[in-house]
Amino acid sequence: MIDPSTGRDGELAARVASLERERRQVYEDAQREADTVFAQYQLSQLLASGDALEPLAAAVLAEIARATGAATSALWLGPPTTGPLRLVALAGPPPPDTLPDTFDAVPSVAAWAEAHGWSGVTLEETRDLADHVIERAAIGFLGIRPSEHGALDGGHARYLALIRRELAITFRAAQLRSSLARERATLAAILEGASDAIVAVDADLRVVQVNAAASRLLRIDAAAASGAACRDVLGCQLPATGGPGEERLRCGDACPFGEVLATGRAIAAREQTVRARGPATVPVAASYAPTVGGAVGAVAVIRDLRPSLALDQMKSSFVAAVSHELRTPLALISGYTQSLLHLDLDEQTARRHLEQIEDAVARLTELVDQILDTSQLESDRLAIHRSPMALQTLIRSFVEEQRALQGAPPIALVLADGLPSIDGDPARIRQVLANLVANSTKYAGPGARITLSARRLDAHTVVVTVADDGIGIDPAERDQVFERFYRGRSVRESPIRGSGLGLYLCRRLLEAHGGWIRIDATVRGTSISFGLPVVEDPDDALQEESRA
Repeated sequence: MIDPSTGRDGELAARVASLERERRQVYEDAQREADTVFAQYQLSQLLASGDALEPLAAAVLAEIARATGAATSALWLGPPTTGPLRLVALAGPPPPDTLPDTFDAVPSVAAWAEAHGWSGVTLEETRDLADHVIERAAIGFLGIRPSEHGALDGGHARYLALIRRELAITFRAAQLRSSLARERATLAAILEGASDAIVAVDADLRVVQVNAAASRLLRIDAAAASGAACRDVLGCQLPATGGPGEERLRCGDACPFGEVLATGRAIAAREQTVRARGPATVPVAASYAPTVGGAVGAVAVIRDLRPSLALDQMKSSFVAAVSHELRTPLALISGYTQSLLHLDLDEQTARRHLEQIEDAVARLTELVDQILDTSQLESDRLAIHRSPMALQTLIRSFVEEQRALQGAPPIALVLADGLPSIDGDPARIRQVLANLVANSTKYAGPGARITLSARRLDAHTVVVTVADDGIGIDPAERDQVFERFYRGRSVRESPIRGSGLGLYLCRRLLEAHGGWIRIDATVRGTSISFGLPVVEDPDDALQEESRA
């Protein structure tokens, strides 16, 4: 017989046990939900950090592995444009099987993960297409692998599903930030490395950016230029010539920046002048264009025309000099040849004519040789055969040859005792000496005295000097006389012939030897010195030759 009280107690106990299980289940569900929410919060904090892609992905994968109990987690992402998916980050020990670095598409990653016992989630981004059509595009795959003897948390799939959209947005944003940073760095390098000046202005014609070339051209600091009116930075304003408020600009009747902003059309290669700090103006060619995207503004690319104008002047001087140098000997050759062909000349007169023709041919040959040497120096094709040589012997031999020439001026020789050997090409050093002596002969005038001297400057250099007591060189032109085709103003206006290449060739030949050349300060006449490197350990034979 069943005790009724016992039956009631059993039902009550069963009911209590059932309620306890339900309470425990609710608690565990609530705890799991709280853990999921906390994990999402932790992950959101990481995603909001704004770190670069690689460190951000590594931190996120470590947090996902902790939240799901995964032994290993990995992330494959495709680029913002089309392209394969690459392994971006890996957290935990590498799996025993091979982990591919690259997949051609997300389905390939998902298939590989399923075949190797991984779980995972596809990351998708939302793209707005035409006519309000929205498309979801797979951009990556996040995979997790359980440990060999463990299992993933039962709610891991739900957890990954909850966070995958936020992960896709954050990782894509990190990729775009990295791309933007690289593009900015590249653009900054291009701007700072550009040889042309670049000036950007806003809609109010105030400077927002200048590059290093613009700072050098305009002689203004970039910080000082920022926010200033472009007319102040470029020095466009000219004094008014009419009534009050009348405005005149160096760049034309209207501001090119204002014209570009008003019309939206670019202006190509407008020649104008800008004023650097100070009264001097600089001729430039400027191109203007509106900025693309972002705030309204315009950009100018400004090229300094001074080098090209100087080159044009140099070319004009060269053409004029060479034309003159060619015309005179060619006219002589033609005239004497016509006389020889058509006149019945006595033997002595005919010989004089032939000597004049020979002299004219020598002048033409010298000019052609100078032009060829210049061309080879400019293209680094001039052969320099350097070897240890006794400078004293070379100078004595050169002076003896000069003294033997008919009509040559006397050359006084002053050599210091114990001149060391130098490392050079004897033929090219003779060419330098010949050019300098020829210069003194031409420009010093009849009866001028020429002195050639040599001494040791220090342990490493020997200095050779060619001096005369002629008309000298204008101090204002001393920095230019060693440039190609340059001839001084007083010389250009005189009948003295010359191509403007002699001193230029001297400079380049000496630089090829590791030496230098300069014009010395003198009270009267011209003194040009050049230095050559000393041979540190000359051979005994050279020392003996130097003492001879």
